[in-house]
Amino acid sequence: MALIEIENLQVSFPQGNGHKIAVESVSFGVEAGETFSMIGASGCGKSTVLRVLAGLQREWRGEIRLLGQTLQPQQRFTGQLRRDVQMVFQDPYASLHPQHQIARTLGEPLKIHGEKHITARIDEALRQVGLSAATAQRYPHQLSGGQRQRVAIARALLLRPKLLLLDEPTSALDMSVQAEILNLLNHLKREHGMTYLLVSHDGDVIAHMSERAALMENGHIVQYYDRAALQAGEHMRD
Repeated sequence: MALIEIENLQVSFPQGNGHKIAVESVSFGVEAGETFSMIGASGCGKSTVLRVLAGLQREWRGEIRLLGQTLQPQQRFTGQLRRDVQMVFQDPYASLHPQHQIARTLGEPLKIHGEKHITARIDEALRQVGLSAATAQRYPHQLSGGQRQRVAIARALLLRPKLLLLDEPTSALDMSVQAEILNLLNHLKREHGMTYLLVSHDGDVIAHMSERAALMENGHIVQYYDRAALQAGEHMRD
């Protein structure tokens, strides 16, 4: 079953007296349970696609079905869709409030959705990403970059989403920490039966994580790769 179905997605932004086209005529689908990745140089449009699917970029044209729902431009995500689609950003420090303890940061989405047993849910989420319950009483600046990204992943998992959007989730981390986070994401995907849409410019990350991938250039998808092609490194030669 396809969790994501996109046909002819187009996104443009005002620029001077005209518009800059960021995404043009992009079409693809993502099946339940797979990791589908988008690779390409900075500015190629891949993160813009992710922001559309996260409900953060609401000006677009085309056709999108997401988790069985047909999206409309300018539509805010509400209800179950808001729970089922979560995103992990590139910079874990920027995505965490510097003056809030981790407990508050993780507890807010649970309170918004009327969840109960918040402390227990936070402790469970931290444990799932390899952090102790004591982490909840710390501030972001007291954590390492890898720990902050684990907290960001824990926050995304709290509402038990079906789809996790990953925007360069390891590019701000040291090489030694990158492997830990990628292995953690693969473990969590298997444990929770989630689907990932991953954006990266790193060919090794794509090969490690993905069943399928698409190469973007100048707002277009120009090449698709299956698992065999990714393992052969074809995506790093094109």
